[in-house]
Amino acid sequence: MDSVDFDTIIRHPRTIIHIDVDCFYAQVEMLRHPEFDGKPLGVQQKNLVVTSNYLAREYGIKKCMSVQEALKLCPELTLVNGEDLTNYRHFSDKILEVLHQFTPLVERLGFDDNFLDVTSIVQKYMNSGNESEINMNISMEDEAPVGEVFGPADEECPCGCHTRLIIASKIAAEIRQKVYKELQVTCSAGIAHNKLLAKLVGSLHKPNQQTLIFPCSGPMLLSSIGSVSKIPGVGQKTTQLLMSNNIKTVDDLRKTPLETLEGKIGLDLARKLKDNAEGVDETVVKPTGKKQSIGLEDGFKSVSLVAEVESRLGVLLRRLTELAMEDGRIPVAMRLTVRKHDFNKPSSGKRETRQCALPKHLLPSSKSGIYDHAKMLALAMKLFHRTVDVSKPFHLTLLGVAFTKFEERSSGKNSITSFLRKQVAVQSVLDISSEEGVSDISLGSPMSTNQDSNDGSAMSTTSSPISKPVGANNQSADDDILNEIEPLPKKTRLEVWLSGRRESPSNEMADLRLSPSSPMQLSPKIDAAVLKSLPIDIQREVTRPWPTTSKPKPNNILKYFIANK
Repeated sequence: MDSVDFDTIIRHPRTIIHIDVDCFYAQVEMLRHPEFDGKPLGVQQKNLVVTSNYLAREYGIKKCMSVQEALKLCPELTLVNGEDLTNYRHFSDKILEVLHQFTPLVERLGFDDNFLDVTSIVQKYMNSGNESEINMNISMEDEAPVGEVFGPADEECPCGCHTRLIIASKIAAEIRQKVYKELQVTCSAGIAHNKLLAKLVGSLHKPNQQTLIFPCSGPMLLSSIGSVSKIPGVGQKTTQLLMSNNIKTVDDLRKTPLETLEGKIGLDLARKLKDNAEGVDETVVKPTGKKQSIGLEDGFKSVSLVAEVESRLGVLLRRLTELAMEDGRIPVAMRLTVRKHDFNKPSSGKRETRQCALPKHLLPSSKSGIYDHAKMLALAMKLFHRTVDVSKPFHLTLLGVAFTKFEERSSGKNSITSFLRKQVAVQSVLDISSEEGVSDISLGSPMSTNQDSNDGSAMSTTSSPISKPVGANNQSADDDILNEIEPLPKKTRLEVWLSGRRESPSNEMADLRLSPSSPMQLSPKIDAAVLKSLPIDIQREVTRPWPTTSKPKPNNILKYFIANK
């Protein structure tokens, strides 16, 4: 096969499915309240109807319409308060579990929005044709795709993607059927060779339907969406920037020369948008792991009193700590978000954020598992005062608080024991995890401490780019941490360990050293024969007099292992 044929074959190598749950919040509420079946239903947050079922949409109710306007259009509309996202979050997790039964390559965009890369599943079908191997009921005899097809289907692509996409349409139908069977939730789907087209085409036929698009129809689909704002990933600022340059539609974008566009919006964005206008998208499906942040927000018309800010933050923090405990990881930092009222643009406002490290004494211990809400709120209010000058009148329309940069608990893969085994490559390290004062250290972050305290005592003396050694005064601990609002770039685990300070060793380790008053006399707990059998560097380490200062000598056992691994 020559190079030209090879290039042609790999032109559309991926097979992507986009799964979108129909009116997700409304479906969850109808499942929780069977009495709402057959009635127009809206989910209310504050004074807005954030979504509605399809029966309500027949009356003209749209997303984020005001409650008053929605009730004028549909007086019999049933409204359900949807400000507590707990049920939606749990339902979304169940849907994700079902999707992972098909492939681990699932990228979660929101509670109801997921990309799946089914390229390998399709290839298994084409290679074996054995239905039992991949545990799905797809017939290879019927060559027609399942569901709707956008654009012409008679122009066969030489790379073979048409066959792969037809198989993917059958897989999408199987996925939707399984989600409904297990959760009684209907989904719509888009099938394409890239994420951009899969997302766009899936929205054409809803609810509970699916649509396939072949690569040759990509430009046609992009032209049909009209406004450049409907391209996924193009936000308000980019839309305004394009429109200020008289680029309003996808066709306008397509007609604008690349060099002209680069001069107006920048090199990278210009090339990306020019590709998108032709239906080209090379981004891969990124499997979703655990979230890097967990946050809550509260929007309102106006808050101008510090006391009300404190009250609203207290409510948010209590719910946030519940979510963090469900997650199971330890938050490393707290982020506060405020949106100030813009009198020139009442409908919008600029968000401002501040972030700081979370002191160890505010986090739940492994025994109690309880957050100190009073101290957590005090820390959030410190961030607030850093963000808002309360000596002057202020008007806020949003408050948000989030935990960020999570690390696993010390007994897991980020523990000190795991770190030593990976970095030093020694198979038999002494049972470090049993050493008191060491098992509580987690090196997944430079802000780890070596003290599991739930009584608000002193912070760790472990140095890091973020935390600073302080005394027993918790107030000063919080102030020191707030001096560094944004954490510096992470160091490697090895750099953190070697550059950090250590507490004085336990009594067991002290027994391995000479007393300062008797430099040549071994401790009675040391067997001289065992000592003599150790390498010379270890003998020197063990027999070195214990220093009178708290700072350890630079040559230690860890460095020996590293040098001789």
